Amino acid sequence: MNKNFINCLYFTAAFFFFSTFSAYSQQFEGHEDHVYANPNVSGVGSSTIIYHLNHPLETTVLGDLEVYMESLEAITQVDINGQDISIGFKHATTHQMIYLFIQRMEMLYVYKNSKSN
Repeated sequence: MNKNFINCLYFTAAFFFFSTFSAYSQQFEGHEDHVYANPNVSGVGSSTIIYHLNHPLETTVLGDLEVYMESLEAITQVDINGQDISIGFKHATTHQMIYLFIQRMEMLYVYKNSKSN
């Protein structure tokens, strides 16, 4: 009985450490920067990027989008000209750095509120 219990403890400990190490190693798994590229974004590598809208947005949505972007700490300025949104950052950008921000902006404002819907 005691031998079976000790063997069970060994297997439990081994499983725990294996799952811990595999989860820890996944944190450091990375992808190359081009994997995060968005076809609507240009100017990556500089501190100013331009997001090109595929469909026009209503004026009120553009105003809400501008307020949202200006509220983010990393953004220094936002200019909207027609279907181009110019976003100035404090530092030079990479695709990976702006990926989640652009994805969130598209979900909340661009895809949800395009005039073509």
